[in-house]
Amino acid sequence: MQVSESARAVLRLGTGVLVSAALAGVWETLASQAPGSPLYIGMLPGPVALLREAAFDWGVSIVLAGLLLGTRAQPRKWFIALQAGVLLTLGSALYAAASGMHGVQARDLRPDATWLFAIKYAGRGLLGVCLLDLARRGLATPRRPAGGAEPG
Repeated sequence: MQVSESARAVLRLGTGVLVSAALAGVWETLASQAPGSPLYIGMLPGPVALLREAAFDWGVSIVLAGLLLGTRAQPRKWFIALQAGVLLTLGSALYAAASGMHGVQARDLRPDATWLFAIKYAGRGLLGVCLLDLARRGLATPRRPAGGAEPG
């Protein structure tokens, strides 16, 4: 099956996001160790698990989007928006995991919690818009030529 350069780029991005999910899984395993374990790193496992889950879920969605693209080409600005959404979403989840925050509170006593919340959900919103736009374009019924003739 031939795929467009757009589809290849989206598939590469999705694969990279899935690799980051695998690395976050290793980090989560280390963070889940008890204090007496030789692998104990003294971090909260919850925020790391959120990073792994987000990376896996978005990675699978992006790979499926790349497969849906097939031979279609997407505008460059769409791909830039997709990359920005990944960067915002996973970057904020990485920061949250490293600092022991979940990033789900709009208001918190920590001064960086509100910014983290805003960036995290802005990234998720951007990713959602990009993927919905792709679904709209990819699943739309092709137009019939003038005169009502079936494409042949």
